[in-house]
Amino acid sequence: MNSSITLNDRESLTVTGVNSVDMITDGEVCVFTEKGDLVIKGSRLEAEKFDPSSGILRVNGHIDSFCYKTEKRHLPDNIIAKLFR
Repeated sequence: MNSSITLNDRESLTVTGVNSVDMITDGEVCVFTEKGDLVIKGSRLEAEKFDPSSGILRVNGHIDSFCYKTEKRHLPDNIIAKLFR
């Protein structure tokens, strides 16, 4: 799946390739994408639309920044795999 980020006037951000939304607060949105974990920071943030079947997320509010996290996420299935070794 391809991934793209489109920012319009620092007020609307559309992200494609989103697998799931981890957290949404007034100041931060964290999502899991095909290309890594994405953190969106700003104020008055809200998810206007998230369509899991198409992987499209639209965030409205004042967008200050967005970046991919570089550290690896520990997935629950890794913990389960270690239990059965």
